[in-house]
Amino acid sequence: MKFKNVLIFLFLFLAISCRQSSAEGQATKTTVELEAIRRGEYRIGLFQDTQLDSEKITHIIVVGSAVKEDSDQFFQSGLSRAHRYKELWPDHQVVIMSSPDVKGASDQEVFEKYKIPVIKQVNKKFTAELLLGEIGAFTQIASLDFFGHSSPWAMKIGKSSAAFDTTAHTEALVALRKNFLPNAYVTLNACNTGFYLAPALSKALALPVSGSLTSSMFERIESDGFWYKEEDWKDRKFLTVNKVSYNKPTYCSAGVCTRMRTARTNYSSYWGTFREGGLSFDKFFCNYENNDDGRCERGMAYSLLSFPSLLPISLNSTKEEYKKVVFDWLCSTGKTASYFKRCSNGIEDAVERGDLQYQSHPTNELNCDFNSCQTEVVCKYGTFDKGPIEGSCKLRTFANPNPTNAASEYLSLMKGFELIRK
Repeated sequence: MKFKNVLIFLFLFLAISCRQSSAEGQATKTTVELEAIRRGEYRIGLFQDTQLDSEKITHIIVVGSAVKEDSDQFFQSGLSRAHRYKELWPDHQVVIMSSPDVKGASDQEVFEKYKIPVIKQVNKKFTAELLLGEIGAFTQIASLDFFGHSSPWAMKIGKSSAAFDTTAHTEALVALRKNFLPNAYVTLNACNTGFYLAPALSKALALPVSGSLTSSMFERIESDGFWYKEEDWKDRKFLTVNKVSYNKPTYCSAGVCTRMRTARTNYSSYWGTFREGGLSFDKFFCNYENNDDGRCERGMAYSLLSFPSLLPISLNSTKEEYKKVVFDWLCSTGKTASYFKRCSNGIEDAVERGDLQYQSHPTNELNCDFNSCQTEVVCKYGTFDKGPIEGSCKLRTFANPNPTNAASEYLSLMKGFELIRK
């Protein structure tokens, strides 16, 4: 397969496809820091803990490289999820693995800014092999979340050419199945991870994995209690305290007022313009055998418990409270208040009618199920098999006039909530 050519990683380094905003100011680098940047390094930290225990129930959050172009919003998005984990399960362990590589700050400064104690520092480039080795050190993994840049074929986990192509590490991933708990799940919060990466990772790990079928963007919470993308920010008077998403009001300075969500438009950036279609929510894939035992839906539901949303939910929440978070997962906000409401009403109407037909995406909506989406990313290639040519990629798919993605996903998420409360 051409995509597996190692030179694709060099293209990935340039693929700043989810850029939103950048940190202000520049930090002075010491000789040691510059040398570390040159050779690459990564850190492992703990969220609200100080002692690492490899046998403890663990939530792993991997924050990818911002390639010195973006601020620490990837890191903040991971912290928002981490904060929910510790609220839900104080006795669980939340591990952050990252080579942040943000603009205007060293990696150590990023960890220190958010008071994340560094338990381990490795002065090597954060490669896929090293990532798999770090994950494999934990014996009871409850979840794995990735926040960062991605192409349709590989996630940007570290500096330079450090990327992770799930299809290139199938054997190692299968060997990790025993390290995950029965109701574990994976979320890939990055551009275009739903085309190949999420289905392949789901198959290898035999777990529910969510991914995006277009760009992934940063959202911030505003005074009305909803989360908005930068293009929809109303007055740019941001909250200083998040009183909505957590059990207790939490200062935004702790990095808990930013999250990543799928865009409501077709992908158009470094790799090309996917005019042929997209999907406006992160799609779950359960691409493995014997996935009719409810394990898929349970993993999906557990994922939503920790999703920083319109309210904090738990196993003790009511069905109506959980439903609000489901709609927040499936429906984007927009410049007008009616955009979100139109989507949530459309899903409910489709379920009530029984045909499940509702188009949540503004253009052609891809046709997806738990195994894959019926589409293919096709690109032009340079000479000597150097990988896809910048801007040449598009989708090979077909028109889908009566999509059922959102309503089907809604039913699966609601089924999962009933299962995890039994």
